[in-house]
Amino acid sequence: MLDAIHPNILALCSAALIAFARVSQRYAIPRMKMHTANLVMACATTTLGWLFFRIEGPLDQMPYQGIFWFMAMGFFGSFLGRYINFVAIRYTGLARAAVMSQTVLVWSALLAVFILGEEMSLQKAGGILGVMCGASLLVYNPKGDSGRRIPLHYYLIPIVSAVMYAFAHLVGKFAFEWISSSAFGMAVANTTSLMILLGMAPFAQSERDPGAGSDKKGFFVLLLGGALQGCGIFFFWSSVKLGEITRVIPLTRLSVLLIIFLSWLLFRQQENVTWRVVLGALIALAGAFFTVTGR
Repeated sequence: MLDAIHPNILALCSAALIAFARVSQRYAIPRMKMHTANLVMACATTTLGWLFFRIEGPLDQMPYQGIFWFMAMGFFGSFLGRYINFVAIRYTGLARAAVMSQTVLVWSALLAVFILGEEMSLQKAGGILGVMCGASLLVYNPKGDSGRRIPLHYYLIPIVSAVMYAFAHLVGKFAFEWISSSAFGMAVANTTSLMILLGMAPFAQSERDPGAGSDKKGFFVLLLGGALQGCGIFFFWSSVKLGEITRVIPLTRLSVLLIIFLSWLLFRQQENVTWRVVLGALIALAGAFFTVTGR
């Protein structure tokens, strides 16, 4: 459906859509059960996936190998990556989680180079590190989102999420070798995640979480975020299918620039635009430029 668009453009569009989705998650997640929030997001992205697939039209063939890899993509990314990321946002805050999740650039690049055989030049490597360091500097806050100190071991949560997303990128590339449809891949991946979450539902009750549906506004905001994220996921997997992981993944991580801007715009008492933010933005943008132009 989007094959005529350059993968770098698709990656940037994905970054913008996901940034809006993440800010909505920041508002909604503390007001809902974590498992309920994941179910809402999974339902929204799954529905959009099958809608995009219906619009795209039927496939000539669907080999089981491709379906298997798409299911694995859903397990590592849509389920594990997203679920652990929600946990990270709750325990470390959006800004801290965004900082540590930038390490997905390193994990994805390593897997792409050593397993997929993608080329890695000095300029491209410098660009990837620039995006990671710049984005991390942009959202760095010694006291966290709410001014509280974060235990050191909590930082492992977003790092594990980043590793899971890196595996999802890898198996996604394998899947597209068998079935070249980002819409079908998104639909199967998110359906897999949804089925797992539904199976976990009876065991996911927690007395410390607010009751499900206790905040209707939070529910609708999260639903809107799920729709935006679903569109962002579709653009993202289309860019991964058409481009190189070492190029498109750094571009999608520029979403953190919009995340911090929107967080400051909507939560000004919790987010400040400082010299560190400006410097981080400049470094991240420079890194993205070197990544795209590197050979």
